[in-house]
Amino acid sequence: MLIVMTSPDAVLRNGQPDPQLAQVLINAKAAGNPVGLISNHGEPAWFNGAFGTSGVQFLQSRGRQSGEIVSQNAKKFGLNPFDALVLAAKDEDVQMGKNGGAILVAAGWSAAPQVASLGIRVDTAAQLQEIINLTAGWSGQWWYAGDAGRYRVRALSDLSGLGKDVTQQLFAQRLTATVKGGGGRLNALLAVTSRSLLMEKVNELDGLVWGVYPSSKSANDDDEILSDFTHRLRTTVSRVRFSKRDEPLFIRHTPSPKRSAGGGGDRTDPTGQILTVHLNPFYKQSGRLVGKHVIVVDDCTTYGVSFGVAAAFLRKAGAASVTGVALGKFGNQLRYYEIDITTDPYQPVVAGGFTGAAPGWFAGATSGIAQQVLLTLIP
Repeated sequence: MLIVMTSPDAVLRNGQPDPQLAQVLINAKAAGNPVGLISNHGEPAWFNGAFGTSGVQFLQSRGRQSGEIVSQNAKKFGLNPFDALVLAAKDEDVQMGKNGGAILVAAGWSAAPQVASLGIRVDTAAQLQEIINLTAGWSGQWWYAGDAGRYRVRALSDLSGLGKDVTQQLFAQRLTATVKGGGGRLNALLAVTSRSLLMEKVNELDGLVWGVYPSSKSANDDDEILSDFTHRLRTTVSRVRFSKRDEPLFIRHTPSPKRSAGGGGDRTDPTGQILTVHLNPFYKQSGRLVGKHVIVVDDCTTYGVSFGVAAAFLRKAGAASVTGVALGKFGNQLRYYEIDITTDPYQPVVAGGFTGAAPGWFAGATSGIAQQVLLTLIP
């Protein structure tokens, strides 16, 4: 079940209620999802004509920007705030959704500044219908969740079922196609990932920083497909922004060997990664990472080297916590790395500039509820 909430303004096009948008909300209610139009003001004269006896409700809630109306309705239906989707057409809608911990979707026909900054956007009634259909059955649980001493790892789905012929490289290509393609699948992918993060209340953390682990030949221009996905994700989930567009969290100063295509070499050895990346000096200014909670996004993980290396650099820079988020996880080979960077984490590390024990297994739990979601969203 998904609670769908919006404001009367979101339904208006050229000052009149849009029949197609109204029908999407009516359809959502008919499918068993609570639907409500929330406003600081009284019920508009056109409401009954647009929604009749459909069961779509109008709720006057003065001060709705606080987000309390989201938690109140979630409690009423035995759900949680992350089970609510807010279609935002006004800045007040954005504030209601973010303060309430709901999934936020921008109405593309709105010119409101805070709405325009959101990462999930629908431009038509059909796109809104699609995102509701694709996300209503998603419970927000991770396929894999593991916590260790220095960092955490979360993965949205199990990719082992794709078959031995599907490598991380091929999955990354499929992800790229989905993100570039936009539309319903991308919106749904963003929505389910947001829902999983909101489920763990990451939106309530002070000092949340987002970053992407760089590809093996990253141009360091923050223009990779996964970078765009991550910026869209953070604008949906976060209330504050310590990450800066066009300033990647990591710098790939030397291309690293790409082994995700099934090549040789010890893929559990972090040395090649440690010696080819460092933190962006931009974040050294004013101690931008000190005491922050950092989320590092990668497309998928098998051995967990990228998250172990990322955590080592970020911890050296003073981060309070590090969470690695992978859209997918291959197999049961995830390792936990205790790596210490002994030099400046904002400069290239030379041989001997780090220490590390042999990796151990990363203990965690899986949930079958989430197992197939990514396979349906990334064909």
